[in-house]
Parts: sequence; C-alpha cells; structure tokens
Amino acid sequence: MAQESPKNSAAEIPVTSNGEVDDSHEHGFNREEFGYNANTQKLLAKNGETLLGAINFFIASVNTLVNKTIEDTLMTVKQYESARIEYDAYRTDLEELNLGPRDANTLPKIEQSQHLFQAHKEKYDKMRNDVSIKLKFLEENKVKVLHNQLVLFHNAIAAYFAGNQKQLEQTLKQFHIKLKTPGVDAPSWLEEQ
Repeated sequence: MAQESPKNSAAEIPVTSNGEVDDSHEHGFNREEFGYNANTQKLLAKNGETLLGAINFFIASVNTLVNKTIEDTLMTVKQYESARIEYDAYRTDLEELNLGPRDANTLPKIEQSQHLFQAHKEKYDKMRNDVSIKLKFLEENKVKVLHNQLVLFHNAIAAYFAGNQKQLEQTLKQFHIKLKTPGVDAPSWLEEQ
C-alpha cells in the first residue's frame, strides 16, 4: 500500500496535465496565453510521465529485493533449520546406539545409523554454508540496491520539481530506464525475433 501511494499520485500528474491540454484545445482557446499554457502543460505531462517511469522502476527494484531476494534467503534459512533438526535427530539416534550393547543385532543398526548421520551432517554443513553465503550477498545487494534506488528517486524528484527536463532524462539514462511511448504497445516476443 505504501508503495502504491507515491506511484498513484505521480500517475495523476500526466493524466491531469494531459486533460487540461485537451480541454484548452477542445474549447478553441488558441490565443497566445492559452497556447503558452498548453505548451507548459504538455511539458508537465511529458515530465510527469518521465517521473512516473523513474518511480515505477524504483518500486519494481525494491519489490524485487523484498519479494524475491529476501524471500529466497528466508527459504534457504528454513531449509537450513530443517536440515539442523534432521541432523540433531540422527546424531541423537547414533549416540543412543553407541551407548548400548554391541552385539550381532546392534552392529548393523549402528553402521546404518552412522551412515544416515554422516549424510545428514553433510546436508546440514552444506545448508549452513549456503545460508552464510546468501546472507552475505543479501546484505551487500540490499545496501547496493537501496543506495542506487534512493539516488535515482532523489535525482528524479529533484529534477522534476526543479523543472529540469534534461536532468530528468539524464537520470533515466544513467539508470538504463527506457520509457514506453504512450499508445504504443511493446512488440510481442515473436515480433522481436
């Protein structure tokens, strides 16, 4: 909900500006002052769409971080916890068998328990290593992504409210953001090939 509020507010800027431009043209106000106002409104609409593109990119990047990267790390942590429980269970079974008598009946059970214990210990060690690596990468990625996205957001907002169209467009180029042309649908994957 918090992500949608700025997006929706910014989306209203070009719509409102476009509507005002259309209204002034529909009523035939072509005098110089209305022409100037119409051009100003068109520029505002264009800049609003550019700002909206930057905001959408910002929201998509943060969503990816939260809903994909963090979720993947949490899934790995859950798998690690499961592997730890299994490892502890097989370790306890092996310890109990080793405390008991050693005869022809228990030696195969001890050997099987040793094999199961070793397999689950390896799985546990692998999952512990995976969690360590994912947490390290998550921390690095989180800081990098959030820093870059906040720079983008700040630069785009500052350029928009300063009325600096060139800086706004430069910000989008810096972050490799391509805006869709209004009224033009993206080609299908078949058309791209």
